[in-house]
Amino acid sequence: MRDYPAEYDQENLDNTLLAEAFPEAKGLGDLCRQTYKYTECGPWLSAQIQYIKVLESDGCGGDMPHEQEVVEWIHSDGLYNLGTWADMGANGVLVTALMVGSIVEGCDHGTGEYELEIKHLDEEPQEFAERFYKTVEDVNAEANAIWNNTHGCETCAKHWHEEGLGKRNYGRLEGNDGITPVWKDCPDCGGDGVCI
Repeated sequence: MRDYPAEYDQENLDNTLLAEAFPEAKGLGDLCRQTYKYTECGPWLSAQIQYIKVLESDGCGGDMPHEQEVVEWIHSDGLYNLGTWADMGANGVLVTALMVGSIVEGCDHGTGEYELEIKHLDEEPQEFAERFYKTVEDVNAEANAIWNNTHGCETCAKHWHEEGLGKRNYGRLEGNDGITPVWKDCPDCGGDGVCI
């Protein structure tokens, strides 16, 4: 038990929690790749980082060089540029949140964007890993629901017309049109739908 104020710990925060939560990943780039590769919907990953940047004098008698805290979001492919967990530590980069979402091929919209605050002082690595993977599962389920509501083939459309669904709920369903739901027992697409 510590006998000093908790804010003293803030100055010494690093990304150890993430390194321990995701031991198979060398850094955020690896975590992004693994999440994309091993999840059906291929979700994207973004990270909110904070670091100290030294701002130089403007040369006109203005501010002398000074430090400023920077907080910014880095998205998917840019995460590799941050390097490994150790590289981020050496560069004073702290990850404060992750965000997960997914596009859905052939749709004008994707899933929601789900932000996970990283509670460096109040959470165990396994707890954060569980929250992260639960969020990834939720994004995958949402992406699948969007896909299944919009990617039916022509045979799916015929089935829904025979069931009376087309005109009543959706208008004219034609299949491959972005509004035909997938028929899970479709003999043509196998209940997987089609790319639009």
